[in-house]
Amino acid sequence: MRGKLALAVIAATLLTAHPASAFDYREAAYRTYMYSDASHTTVVGTIEPTCGYFYVQYYLSGTYTCHQQDEFVGYCTQYGWEPL
Repeated sequence: MRGKLALAVIAATLLTAHPASAFDYREAAYRTYMYSDASHTTVVGTIEPTCGYFYVQYYLSGTYTCHQQDEFVGYCTQYGWEPL
């Protein structure tokens, strides 16, 4: 009896209607500019986004500093980049 009940619960879970947005993956991606000082005049490094299947991965190029400015560049979806 317990096995049939567990199977019924699993089947009900799998057959439950899910909204389309539950499967629509979108993650915002940002490019970050790093500056030598608080005046934000000299860029010394960047962090660039790369879109994976279900993630955004970031890569540092140059020098990392605390003086930063982010720029929204688009969305990473399950189908690839979705630009602005």
